[in-house]
Amino acid sequence: MVVNRILGKTQYRKSMVESEGGRRAIVSIADTWLKRYRGFKSKHAASAVDGILIYPCSSIHTIGMDFDIDVYFLDKDFRVVRRCPSVGPRQCRFIFGARYALELKSGQAAFPFASIGEKLSVRDERCWDVQ
Repeated sequence: MVVNRILGKTQYRKSMVESEGGRRAIVSIADTWLKRYRGFKSKHAASAVDGILIYPCSSIHTIGMDFDIDVYFLDKDFRVVRRCPSVGPRQCRFIFGARYALELKSGQAAFPFASIGEKLSVRDERCWDVQ
């Protein structure tokens, strides 16, 4: 891809997202313009993780993706405001007031990962509990 040759590789920070129900997912954090641009279709973002957490984000698209994703839109306090299960390729979703979008590979994490109104916690990989 021309963009990759021009801009080079991008390192994604990993974090653990946990629901109040105890479900966990390892995600890449997309918090810069370039990381958001590349999104979940980037092999660097999708390798060895369950999903991607995009910030700031109130809309997503799946143009250029070849797999379905489950999308959770979160407010500024990490509360789930909308769930969009099995969003297929070439689709768009916009949620007014969302601050974050959590994209998980469909079928990878138990659906639903979280319910509407449920607060998620996000921990950087340096703070993970080793069990």
